[in-house]
Amino acid sequence: MVKIILDAPLILISFVAAYLLRFNYLANIFPAISRGFNDYSGTLVFIVVLWLAIFKLFGVYEKKDLFDEIAILLFSTLFASFALFGFLFLYRGFWFSRLVIINAWFLSFVLLSVERIIYAWVKNRINSLGFKTKRVLILGAEEMGQTLAQRLLADKALGALPIGFIDNDPKNTGKTIANLPIVGTTSQIKNIIVSEKIDQVIFATNIISYREILDIITECEVLKVSFKIVPGILEIIASRVDIEEVGGIPLITISEIGLKGFKALIKRTMDFILSLKLLILLSPLFLIVIILIKMDSKGAIFFAQERVGKDGKTFKMFKFRSMVIDAEDLLPKLAQLSETEGHIFKIKKDPRITRIGKWLRRLSIDEWPQLFNVLIGDMSLVGPRPPLPREVIKYSPWQKKRLRIAPGITGLWQVSGRSLLPFEDMVRLDIYYIENWSLWLDIKILFKTIPTVIFAFGAY
Repeated sequence: MVKIILDAPLILISFVAAYLLRFNYLANIFPAISRGFNDYSGTLVFIVVLWLAIFKLFGVYEKKDLFDEIAILLFSTLFASFALFGFLFLYRGFWFSRLVIINAWFLSFVLLSVERIIYAWVKNRINSLGFKTKRVLILGAEEMGQTLAQRLLADKALGALPIGFIDNDPKNTGKTIANLPIVGTTSQIKNIIVSEKIDQVIFATNIISYREILDIITECEVLKVSFKIVPGILEIIASRVDIEEVGGIPLITISEIGLKGFKALIKRTMDFILSLKLLILLSPLFLIVIILIKMDSKGAIFFAQERVGKDGKTFKMFKFRSMVIDAEDLLPKLAQLSETEGHIFKIKKDPRITRIGKWLRRLSIDEWPQLFNVLIGDMSLVGPRPPLPREVIKYSPWQKKRLRIAPGITGLWQVSGRSLLPFEDMVRLDIYYIENWSLWLDIKILFKTIPTVIFAFGAY
């Protein structure tokens, strides 16, 4: 409702400004007979109502990601403008300059987009100050639940304050995990929701039966408490499920995972064009980085490392060297210090990193040479993290599904926590990305990577 109240005057302002722009500033370029503003003002209320109705029809006011909302807004304003052109064609009593409509479309899209960016910023600020914060109960104190709790505690702008865990493991009774207490078991959840004034329950475990989950969801609905579920692998692959009947018995068929055909062609075309343009644009900065690396330490400028790509094929991945020359030889001595779960080695204060390398990695500048990998087709701009052969050897069969497409310079893992994510969650994100790929999803991830890199969230 708030956005509708904000949108109405902005649409009105857009059309008034478009009229003034057309007949006061563009009249010399595009001569036209000027009609009085009164000829327009009578239809402005109708136009505002029409546009708001179209926005509602297109789902502009439904809760969604900021990038998605702006994209839908673009198509909504375009459709609304075409609707006005349609009225001009069908009803002669409706008179409006076509150039005014075009100007109004552009101005309205810009103003409404800026409004949404400011609205999101204000909302995040309010959340970070503790206002309108939801009290959250996390069901499941395993790795998935702990990761979720850490993210919610670390980022107040998410507007969620985890109160504690619900866990049925008797060994965890009375314990504190990830700085949150175990407040009870599933059998006590109703009383806990009431006593702790819980606003939302998040299911972050896969060891509870479906019947028990349904019972808890029913309790949440009765108590007017919202609930969310962290998806497991079976939920993630739901988009590939087809049901067929054989002899009266329903059978579920799961189609093969991967990007094929026209989608693969679109993705490869975008990778080639953008990587070529970025290499040309960044070439002066490449030269500066090369000079800094040579001044900082001895050794090669670039570091080529064998990685595993699409369908398990290996390739040489290029990076700016950010470590000492014998970094690989020192790895066995540091292996036990890894701070990341799963088959990935990462530590925050890696002694092998050079002085300039610390900043190259923090700002992800060391990744720039991978644009050459994208250009030749070994990698993509967006995709799963390219693993090392020693990591892939330890993969379970389902984890190897992340190798069905070309690895990326950035990906959902990058904009969702980078080095902070456990390996299992990274794989889930990779599979979700493959299952739900679209050109718009790639564009969103590329845009979200910019603030992630600038603020170095989760990078080390």
